[in-house]
Amino acid sequence: MNHHQPASQDPPQPTGVFVYGTLQRGQQRQSAWPRRPVRILPAVTQGRLFDLGPYPALLPGDGLVAGELWCFRAADLEATLEVLDVIEGHTGAEDDLYRRRLVECCTGDGQRHWAYAYFFNRSRRLIAARPLAPGPDGVARWPEKGR
Repeated sequence: MNHHQPASQDPPQPTGVFVYGTLQRGQQRQSAWPRRPVRILPAVTQGRLFDLGPYPALLPGDGLVAGELWCFRAADLEATLEVLDVIEGHTGAEDDLYRRRLVECCTGDGQRHWAYAYFFNRSRRLIAARPLAPGPDGVARWPEKGR
């Protein structure tokens, strides 16, 4: 067994949040962010996207989902996550509406980043939900509602 595994085996500490729905710029909850990001980058991550009407649901899957990577200073990330956890119904309980998980996302310049994302946690509600089909580029997107 090799005891000299490179440190890169562990995901680096995330410095951002990947959002794919109402928290994106121009969407209904854009003003809910408690801290100012260092930058906001278009990004994609792996998963499946569903339309729940007023908001989308991200689930694990093999497809690509478009969104935004909101990057924060380390000092601002914790306070940001506290507010977003409330918005997304993430408490750590079994029946949370969304669960915060670590994801790898890729920005338009090909850079890979580790970020937090909120995955839908109540799969029974997806029975009547419509999966969002990928666009011509193979990437699923939340429609620009309310812009």
